[in-house]
Order: sequence, then structure tokens, then C-alpha cells
Amino acid sequence: MSALTGTGTLTRFILRRDRIRMSVWTVALVGTVAMTIPTLDEAFSTDAQRQARAALMDTPTGILFGGPGYGLDDYTLGAMVVNELTMSLLIATAIMSILHVVRHTRAEEESGRAELLRAGVLGSGAQMTAALVTVALLNLVIGGLSGALMAGYGLDATDSLAYGLGLAGLTFGAVTAVCAQLTEHGRAASGTAFLAVGLLFMARVVGDLAERGGGPSSWASPFAWVQQARVFDDLRWWPLALYPLAILALFGTAYALAGRRDLGAGLIPARPGPAAASPLLNGVFSLHLHQQRGAIIAWSVATFLFAISFGTLAAEVEGMLDSNPDLMAMLGDAAEDVTAGFLGVMSGYVVMAAAAQGILSVLRARSEESAGRAELVLATAVGRVRWYGAALAVGVLSTSLLVVLGGLGIGIGALSATDDSSWIGTMLESALSQLPVALAFVAATALAVGAVPRLMSLVWAWLGYSVFTTMLGALLGMPDWALNLSAFGMLPQPPVEPFEAAPAAVASAAILAALVLALAGFRRRDLAVG
Repeated sequence: MSALTGTGTLTRFILRRDRIRMSVWTVALVGTVAMTIPTLDEAFSTDAQRQARAALMDTPTGILFGGPGYGLDDYTLGAMVVNELTMSLLIATAIMSILHVVRHTRAEEESGRAELLRAGVLGSGAQMTAALVTVALLNLVIGGLSGALMAGYGLDATDSLAYGLGLAGLTFGAVTAVCAQLTEHGRAASGTAFLAVGLLFMARVVGDLAERGGGPSSWASPFAWVQQARVFDDLRWWPLALYPLAILALFGTAYALAGRRDLGAGLIPARPGPAAASPLLNGVFSLHLHQQRGAIIAWSVATFLFAISFGTLAAEVEGMLDSNPDLMAMLGDAAEDVTAGFLGVMSGYVVMAAAAQGILSVLRARSEESAGRAELVLATAVGRVRWYGAALAVGVLSTSLLVVLGGLGIGIGALSATDDSSWIGTMLESALSQLPVALAFVAATALAVGAVPRLMSLVWAWLGYSVFTTMLGALLGMPDWALNLSAFGMLPQPPVEPFEAAPAAVASAAILAALVLALAGFRRRDLAVG
């Protein structure tokens, strides 16, 4: 029997099993492209308007989220779409690829289903190959449709084809396949892959900021290669060749590592537990905290380091005003106000990360329930409210920790760049003012898991919508009522806007009420096992 025996059958099964998930991802990402192109064309219809927009993309903020910025001297519609949409699409496809590959590799081994399949007529490499084939098909469909939409709107067909191929790069799925060989748990594999993707993104940011057109660290990141092709400016195909080279190297590494480990095990062995439990593990809260300690530490370190990196860009914002008079006219006379606005935007991204971590923290209780471990604990003297309440407490505290570390990191970074120590207090206040926003997602997740678990997808949809409208809503000219549905705009955002106690108090009361209802719902509903 070949190592790839059964790959075709398993591929068809994955396509059928995930047909809704894959369709949603495709519609969401391709739909974003379909909405963005005509919106940008209408919002910036004259050369003067587009060149004013190009001036914004030549700032640290523009480079951070737009890349090196090719084609800014003659800012056509194609160059505008590439500069202002690419990073969002690549981040989304990275998340999609990570979740898909882990779901069909490491998670299948952890659940025991992979062992059952391998006991039949299924080759040792079929499962990973099927996961990589299906995620490749998904990426190709999204990239192909995006390129076709751009060509259909009248943009150059050759450049549109090159852009679609760049979006379809399977690098993130290949990175995940390697990460899935390292640990024996799906959650750890996902965390490792997200950390790797985050480091690749920061490598691109550092390289693009350090050197115009992209420095060495930028070239080491797949986030940069599609833009280094200079589509709709001065097209060059050879940067796109880096994608298949990296994919082949990563695939080969993943298969080689898979052959060196046992089914269900990771190359990094799990440490054996101590003979006696620590005195700290004397309660339900301690148990939940112990289970999530690795994820909390990883999220905290990553958030703090990224926040410091964002804060150090404060000096670049001030320096940019001296060399760009047009931008001075557009953004105002005071460099301090521009710097505060930039750091306030960075603080908002910290809150987004904290909200995502809070959702995942509460969902850990759901996974314990589905695996049957919660039932074993609740069969003892531990009550439902106590068990679920402890899980929610860990979610609230870990989310709060990320917000505090993010604000502190941005302030420290700004201090190192400007020698102004007041930024630490300012950015810490800014982050804390947005804490109810992050906790709102914790409360929504708690309510869904506690009362109606099948509605959990709505929480993820709300987070995705909120992130999308915050990043692109104003750019796309979305109406005020649509922007107001975003969680990240429901409270004033210091330091640009003054803090208001009344909205924060109302939001905090609503969060507390949702947590109480979540506990009541979990106390009354049946446990779901399997």
C-alpha cells in the first residue's frame, strides 16, 4: 500500500464535509474584493484625490498595513487596490489556511479519528496530503476569482492574473503543516502557526519601514512577495516564483517530520506531570488557569512585543510630516495630534487581539465539555456555576491582561522613540478605556456557550464584521448605521477622543448581565458530549 493510498477519497470527503465553511470563506474574501474595487473607484475618481490618498500610503501607518507602496507616483486604481487591500486579504487567508490544515491533520489525530482511518486502507501520508490539496484548491479559487473580478472591472488582465496567483500562495498552509508535526494537540499547533505567521508579518513590516521598497527581512516574508511583483505598476513575475519554492521546501519538511514521529504524538514530547499536584491546583479556577497557561503566556508575549513595535513607529509619524507638506495639510498642523491618532489606531488593534483571545479562552470550556472531561469534574462536588464561572473568570482576566500589556507596550515603544514618558500613561489609559469592548466578546461567547452553543458562529461573525468595518468601513464609504454595528466603535477612543464614563458604565453593566445569564443558561441546559 502506498503512503498516498486513499488521498483522492479523503480529499472528496473533506470537500463535502467543509463545503459550507469553504463557501463562506470564498464569498467573504471574494466579496470584499468585489465591493472594494468600485468603492475605491467612486471615492477617489480624480487624479488629485488619488494622489492625496497615495500620500497617506507613504506614511508609517500606510506602510504597516499596505506594504512598500509601489505605484504611488501615479496612483492608479489597480495600484490603490493592491496597496490598500492586500494585507487584509493575506491575513484572512492565513487564518483560513491555519484553521483548515489543523482541523484536518492534528485535530483528527487528537480526536482518535485518524487512527481509525489509518487502521483501514489509508496511506500514512494521505491525511496531510488531502488537507494540503483542499486548502490549495480553496486558495486557488479565492485568488482566481479575485483576479477575474479585477480584470472584469477593466484593470489590466495580465496584472490581475499575477495578483490572483500571489493571493493564492499556499505558504501559510505549508507553514501550518510543519507546525502540526511539532505538538500533539491541535490548540498548540494552531498557536504555533499563528505565532509563526505573526513573526512573518512583523518581518515584512520591519523590512518595509527600514528601507524603501523593502529591506532584507521583508524579502524573507511571504506577505511581501505578491507586492514585490509590482502589479499595476511595473510587473515582474520572478518574486511570485518564491511561493512555489517556499511551498515545496515546507511540504518536504512537513513530510520528513511526519515520518519521524508516531501517530498522535508530536516531535516535541509532552512533559510528564508531577507525581503530586501543586498546592496551586487546589480549586476549579486554578485548574482552568493551568489548562490555559501556555496560550495566555504566548498571547501575552506576542501582544506585548507587537505593541512595542507599533509604539516605536511614533517617531516615524512625526518625521514624516516634515518631508510631506501635502500630508501636513490633510492631517492637521500638530504632529502630536497625528501621533496620538496613529497610536490610538494601534491601541485598537491590541483590543482586537484581546477580543479574539477572550473568545478562545471561553471556548476552552466548551471543548472540555465536548470531550467529556467536564462531565467527570461535574460528577464530583463541583457545581456547574462554580465550574463555568471559573472558566469565565479566566477569560475575563486573561483578556484584561492583554489589554493592559498592549497599552503598556505601545507607551513604552512611543517613549523609546520620542523620549516622552507621558505616552505610557496616555496609552495605558487609551487601552483601558477600550477594555469593555474586548470583554463584550467574552460575554457574548459566554452567553452563546452557556445557553445556545449552536449560535457561537454569530459571535465569530460579529468579530469578523467589527474588524472589517474598523479597517475598511470608512474607506469603503459604509453608512453610519453599518459602522455603528461594529463593537470597536461603540466607545470613545482616547487619546484622540475624550474618555466618557457613562458609555463605559453602560457597556460594563451589559457585560455583567450577559455573564450572569450565561451562568444561568449553563446551569439549566444539558451537557453536550462528543
